[in-house]
Amino acid sequence: LSPLLFIMTEILLRKIRQNREIKGLRIKKEEYKAQAFADDLVFFIEEPIISGPKLIKEIERYGEVAGLTINKDKTKMIVKNLTEKQKKKLEEVITNTSLQIVKKIK
Repeated sequence: LSPLLFIMTEILLRKIRQNREIKGLRIKKEEYKAQAFADDLVFFIEEPIISGPKLIKEIERYGEVAGLTINKDKTKMIVKNLTEKQKKKLEEVITNTSLQIVKKIK
């Protein structure tokens, strides 16, 4: 892969990590929001009903500038520990993104 792609990914990850409105996974005193594996990105967020749309907006905003888009056929949102009511609310707040919400990846 092109080194330019890695640089562009790092810029996006830095913006997401610095965005205080996106709540990452807290373990002890550390907050984890993102992990990159080559050209794949994994995000860890708490409060997905609030942080999910903000994360997607940050990615889309960066994509507009960089000329990149989310591959919605390959992008999934895995949720853990949400009630059915919370899952429905999450589906409502991300309705315009067409992302799939799943419990596990096949």
